Formats: sequence, structure tokens, C-alpha cells
Amino acid sequence: MIGASLLLALLQGPQPAQEAPPVPRLVVMICVDQLRENQLDRLSPVLTGGLHRLLEEGQRFRGARLGYLITETGPGHVTLGSGCLPDKSGVLANQWRVRGNKDLVYCVGGPADRLGVGGPYEASGRDATNLRRPVLGEILGQRWPDSKVIAISGKDRGAIGLGGRTADACLWWDKGGRGWVTSTAFGESLPPWAAAASRGWVHQAAGWTWNVSFDAKAPPPGTQADQRPGEVPLPGGDGTLPWSLPQPTDRSDSAERAKLAGRVYAVPLLDALALQLGREALQAEDLGLDGAPDLLCLALSSCDSVGHRFGPKSREVTDLLLRLDRDLGVMFDLLDRRLGADSWIACLSADHGVLDLPEQRLEENLPGLRVGKGELGRLRGVLRDHLKETLKSSCKLTIVGHAVWMNADDVRAAGGDLVQVRRQLAELVREHAPWADLVFTTEELTAHGAAGILGLAQASYQESTAPDLLIHTQPGTLLGLSRGTSHGSAHEYDRSVPLIFMGAPFTPGEHTRSAGPEDAVPTLLRALGWTAQEIEAFGFDGQSLLP
Repeated sequence: MIGASLLLALLQGPQPAQEAPPVPRLVVMICVDQLRENQLDRLSPVLTGGLHRLLEEGQRFRGARLGYLITETGPGHVTLGSGCLPDKSGVLANQWRVRGNKDLVYCVGGPADRLGVGGPYEASGRDATNLRRPVLGEILGQRWPDSKVIAISGKDRGAIGLGGRTADACLWWDKGGRGWVTSTAFGESLPPWAAAASRGWVHQAAGWTWNVSFDAKAPPPGTQADQRPGEVPLPGGDGTLPWSLPQPTDRSDSAERAKLAGRVYAVPLLDALALQLGREALQAEDLGLDGAPDLLCLALSSCDSVGHRFGPKSREVTDLLLRLDRDLGVMFDLLDRRLGADSWIACLSADHGVLDLPEQRLEENLPGLRVGKGELGRLRGVLRDHLKETLKSSCKLTIVGHAVWMNADDVRAAGGDLVQVRRQLAELVREHAPWADLVFTTEELTAHGAAGILGLAQASYQESTAPDLLIHTQPGTLLGLSRGTSHGSAHEYDRSVPLIFMGAPFTPGEHTRSAGPEDAVPTLLRALGWTAQEIEAFGFDGQSLLP
């Protein structure tokens, strides 16, 4: 017996092929520096703007994690922008060493002839030289040569990490007082709308006062008390709000402007100015108004600069995220009015998470420890003494963060075996550093194919960049900081980031499948019409999260 639906189909005859959904005309990629995923859950009851909209209308992948160990800003932005993990993208940390070279490599450092535009103070020698993989904007340009790519950030590594080599405008904040700057890698002059913002920022910033924007007597959920042990007060402040930016007595004085710009970098005003610049770019460049999809990258840095001082549960970070929520809401409303709600898509993620203040963790009966510079110096002395005794000669030893470097030429000249010496040093670290969780040697870091924390460490290095030793700390441990907090480990709090997509191709709701920022580019390409086979050909580490 023929079913009713089949009978109806036979009577209606052949049907025209279903049209493919229209391609979104604008992609907005948002990276909130140091935004740990559980911050959104903590604040969701009081969010009303753009973050609220992402949670309500977005397709959220809960439990997204970074797939590597060196959880820093540079690799975080490049992983999000390129779809590849650090060992493939080429950006391994904020800075790193190449074996045999004494100079540190900066993640977005380039040739010295890349001159600063708008202000050479923090723009000279900046480009995407170290990126070994194309980012999303470069891929869009392969299919749509007229696509425009605008990248804006408080940090050069945020803007370049998302914008890549071919961005039409790649802009970041100059703490030397010149406002928004770029380098000649991206153009010989600032776009008019950026130049105007650079001329007007002093007027907006001078005397700006930071007050909490919530009821201080009934703070949002999870917000901790003010003036907690371990916090780093803002310059001239007592660790509480309100706090005001200086009022330059002579706005043409470079020292006064530099002081003001440096303090703008330390407060939520930086993100507000970045989003204001994004709105200017949206309108001045007519983003999303022609047939070629455009890309607007917003790498928002204030959560990191404030979070390092006060920790993620502080009143300051809470207030910052509520301000960001409102400002993103303004941006999204503008996009709706100009393009239509179904004509643009967005992705929100972060470059890394962060550790709570160790003092706060101890109050919560969690492990928390500060390893001071003196203790690190004593460990360095133990390692140096061993090298001198073993090799019968001196050997230069450097500790950069969690990485230990020897001068290989010194070891060889003394007839030492590098592999054996590394193993001996690793045992000494385990013996003399009770705060060390795991210690890996170069041989382990370059083997590849491991699981667990070693596998995450292997994804952070290439053959020429692996240190002699990598020290991974016990949970809750900070190295070399007497106050404030940081990130950079493979622990959950550092690897946890949000991953949310919003727009017509995405189904609102939450998913628990394994995911990470490296999945963002393949997913956005699928939303823009690339086939699964075309996406696979790029060799991403990530995969599309759309069916």
C-alpha cells in the first residue's frame, strides 16, 4: 500500500531542486582575551546584551578546550584564526627560542623595515611572518577577491593573529600615546576612520572614571569581595573603584599622552574604544553590503589586562564583562539594522583561560601556590652547579617561563651527551621543585603521538623550538609572580574557553561534543558554503561543527 506522503509526491510530480541558503555577507569573529568559559555561566543571570544574545540565540559547544599546552595570547588567536594548532600554525607562544639562536622570536615580529604607521612606538617590525598557515580572511580572499578583512585589537598579536597577512586594515592600540596604529605590512597609511579615532581618543579618555556598573551591595553571582589578598591595584589606586584616568595638562605633550594611553590599556575603556572603532569600520567600509562576504575580527584585550591584576572573579572583571555585554549588544543591533539579522554570522571564543588568584583558591580549599623568583633562582643554581660539576666547565643556562634552555655548544665542547644531560636535569627538577607536576625533555616534546599532557605539550612545539626541559606545574601554581595571576599551563582553568556560533546557519542550543577554537574556521567556511571535501583539503587540525 502506497503511503500518503509518497502518493502525494507522485501526484505532484518532479519538484524543483531546493535552493541553497544564501551566503552570509559578514562574518564577525570575536576573541575575548582571557575569557574562561565558566564566566558566562556565572554571569548569565545578569547579562542583557550581546553575550546574553550569544547564549540565547547561539549554538554553544560546552566544554571547549585548547588542544595544546602553551596557553598564551599569540597561539590562542592564531589557532582561532587559522584552524590549526601551534605546531602546525608556527605560532608557538608569545615568544620563543629557536635552538642555536640566542634571540627570542616574538610571535608577530617581522623585519625591521616593517615600519610603524600612525606611531612607530609599538608598530615597527610587526607582521605575520611567523604564521605558517593562512587565516580565515586569506581563505575568503581566494574565493572572493573583493572580500574585505578588518582586524582590531588592543594587542598587535591579537589583530595580526586573526587578520593574517592580507587584512585590509589591521589595527592595535599604541601604549606610547598614538592611538590606533598598524605597520607597513598592512598599508602605508591608516584608514581615514582609524586616523580620526587616533586623533580623538584623548578627549574620550582624559579623566574617564571607572565606577562599577552594578549594585555594589548585591553584586552579580560569584563576584568576590573587593581588595582581596593577591590583587594588583591600578596605578595610584587602593584596589577599589572608582578610579580615574589622568587628565593631561597639555594634550600635545607626548609623555602625558603615553601615560594616559598606558592606563587606557589597563581598564575596560580599551575594549569600548575597540568596539567603537569596529562600528566605524563597519559603516565606513560598507562591510557586508556587496556580494562578497567580509570579515570583521574583534580581538578584545581588556579582560586579560584587568584579569591579570585582579583575577577572574573580581569586581573589576565582573564589571568589565557586563560592560562588554552591553557594548556587544550595541554592535549586534547595528548589524541587524544595516544588514538584516539573517545576513551576518558571529563566532565567540577566547585565546586562553586563567588561574584564580592562589589566595582565593586557598580560601576555597583548592591548591594555590606562588613560587617566587628567589625559589626559581635557587633551582637555577642547582642545575648550573650540576652542569659545572658534570661537564667540568661552565654552561649557559636560561629559564624562560616554564622552559629551561642550555647552550648545546657548551655541552658538546665539554664532551657531554645532550640526551643524558637533559635527563639528569629533569631528575634534579623533580627532586628540588615539589611544585613541578611533570618535566619533559626535548626528546619527549619532539616525539609526537602522545596522549594527555605530553600530547598537549607536543602540539606546542616544533623540532627546532623545543626547549631542553619543559616544567609543567602542579595545579594552582604561579611561577615568579608575587601578586596578580596568569595562565600558560595545560590545566583546565587555562584551557577552558567558550565556543559559540550565532546566525542563520546555526541552531540555538548547547552541545557537549569535543570541540576547540581550531574548529571555528572550518565551521565558518561550512556556513559560507564550502563543501566538506573543500574544507578537508586545507588540512586543518579542526573540523566543521555543522552537519
